[in-house]
Amino acid sequence: MISARHHRHQRARRCRTAPTSLGDVEHSHAMSAELVRTVTVTGSAGVSTKPDRASLSLGVQSRRPRAHSAMRDVDERAATLVSALRDAGARDEDLRTTGLSLWFDQSEREYAASYTVTVTVPSDEVGRFLDAATEVAGDELTLNGVSLSIDDPAPLLAPLRELAVADARAKADVLAAAAGCTVGSVVSIVEGGGGGAVPVLKAGAARMAMAAPIEGGSETMSLQVTVTYELTLA
Repeated sequence: MISARHHRHQRARRCRTAPTSLGDVEHSHAMSAELVRTVTVTGSAGVSTKPDRASLSLGVQSRRPRAHSAMRDVDERAATLVSALRDAGARDEDLRTTGLSLWFDQSEREYAASYTVTVTVPSDEVGRFLDAATEVAGDELTLNGVSLSIDDPAPLLAPLRELAVADARAKADVLAAAAGCTVGSVVSIVEGGGGGAVPVLKAGAARMAMAAPIEGGSETMSLQVTVTYELTLA
């Protein structure tokens, strides 16, 4: 026998699961209508060009039994090196001190001091600046590396934006067609990239005079955009 209490329990369950008002039904329909189909793709574009600037990492060092003697020698050599780079044509904004250190070499029982400066010059004048540095620093000159880059990449990157967006649209069209849809309005665009692999010459701690040409090759500047499009059923 089913009790009256059981009937009341069943009616209560039906009341809790059913919509309580017309507003609940309308809200449910509105949520379905607001569902937006989208596709997100990444477009890219690139251009190759020849690097026109070079950054040289140069340094001098000194070893002495006493710390102040090592630092005094490095101070003098550093001033002479920087002066020679300026005489060769480097401007103040082309020069940056990137290292100054002093340590005690336990094996040699002496103090070692070093100074490092980075100078940015035209890529076709690297040999001339190295010769100027070697002439004044001699065997105490260290060449830690040469990196090549583009002085002003903005004019090269500007036309790539339109090409990258076009590439993104082409990819979106292919994906949409495969899904039985057509591409609609743009929802968002995010730009990324905007750089390229910078050629780097690793020279270790070379001590040399050098007039050989530095071959920069080419550098690829690239730009990416991530675009989200609305989709509509075809």
